[in-house]
Amino acid sequence: MKFSIIVAAYNVEAYIGECLQALKRQTFANFEVLVVDDASTDETRQRARAAIGDDPRFRLIELPHNSGLSAVRNVGLSQVRGDYVLFLDSDDYYVDDALARIAARADEDDLDLLFFGAKTFYENARLRRERYEDQESRVDIVGVHSGPEFYVLFEETKSFRPSACLFAVRRQLLEQAQLTFLEGIIHEDLLFLMQLIVAPKRVGFLKEPLYMRRMREGSIMTQRFSMRNVDGLFRVAQTMRAWLYEHGQEYSQAFCDAFCARTFDTYHVAARYLFEIDEADVDAYRDKLSFAERLDFDLFIGEVFKRVRGVYDEMTGSRTYRLGRLFLAGPSWIKSRLVPPGK
Repeated sequence: MKFSIIVAAYNVEAYIGECLQALKRQTFANFEVLVVDDASTDETRQRARAAIGDDPRFRLIELPHNSGLSAVRNVGLSQVRGDYVLFLDSDDYYVDDALARIAARADEDDLDLLFFGAKTFYENARLRRERYEDQESRVDIVGVHSGPEFYVLFEETKSFRPSACLFAVRRQLLEQAQLTFLEGIIHEDLLFLMQLIVAPKRVGFLKEPLYMRRMREGSIMTQRFSMRNVDGLFRVAQTMRAWLYEHGQEYSQAFCDAFCARTFDTYHVAARYLFEIDEADVDAYRDKLSFAERLDFDLFIGEVFKRVRGVYDEMTGSRTYRLGRLFLAGPSWIKSRLVPPGK
C-alpha cells in the first residue's frame, strides 16, 4: 500500500517545516508527498526545499500564479500515483503513527474511504473562544458501510466534519468518479465530500486524533467573514440542491433527508454570515447575479437572514434574554480562560 499526500502551501513559512518534518517521522514509510506551492510571496518555497532535503519521496511543485486552494489540490490530484490519497494543510501535521494506523485499518477492512479523527489546537485564547471546533465529541461509527449508509450515520451521530483533510480515499475511486475540487470558491471541502460520499462501497471511521489541526491568525478559517464566504456556501448549496433533484430518487429516504438537511444548513450558515457583512456589500453582490440566481439567493439566504435577525432583535430586547445571557456567560467565560491557548 502506498499513500499520496497532497500538501497545499501558501505563505506558511512559519509552519511548512514542522508539517514536512512530521511526515518524515511517520512510522509508515511508503508514501509520496506532493507539496504544491501556490505562488507564495514569503519564504515558504525555500523552507520547503530545506525540509525536503534529498528525500526522494517529496516533490515540490511551484505554481507560477496564485490560483486558490481548489486549484492547488487539483494540480496535486493530476499527478498522484499512490493507492490512497490524503490532503494535508501545510500549517497542520500528522501524529507520528498516523499513516501506519490508517494503512492498517484500510487494509484490514479493504476500505475505499476511511475517515479519521483530529485534534484542534489554538495559537491564542481569542481564537479558542471565537473559532472553537468540537472534534472530541464525535461518536464512533463501527463496522463497514456503503458511502450513503455511512453519511446517514455521520449525520445521525453529529460526527460529520466537512474537511478534506480528515479522510483517506482510494485513488481509483476518485479517478472513476472524475472528482475534483470546484475552483474559484471557498468552502470547497464540503462540496467535494458531498460529491464523494455517494461513490464508495466500503467506508469506515477511525475515531483517533491522527490529524493535528492548527487554528491560527491569518488563515482562511480565521479571517473575518465576507461575501466570499457567502458566495462559496451559496454555490455549494446550489450544486447540492441540483444534484439532489436529479439523483435523489436513486437513494434511500434516510439519505435524501440527511442530504437535504445538510443543503439547508449550508444556506442557513451563509445567512448567519450576513450578520457580519455590510449591507452595501450584500447589495453589490446581488446586483452581479443573474435573475434566477438572485431569486434563489433571496429565497434561501436573504429571507432566512431577515427572519433570523428579526427573532434575534426581539429576543435581545427582552429582559429575560439579558438575564439569561448574564447567567450563561459566566461559566463560558471561565472555561475559555482556563484552557491554555496551545491546547
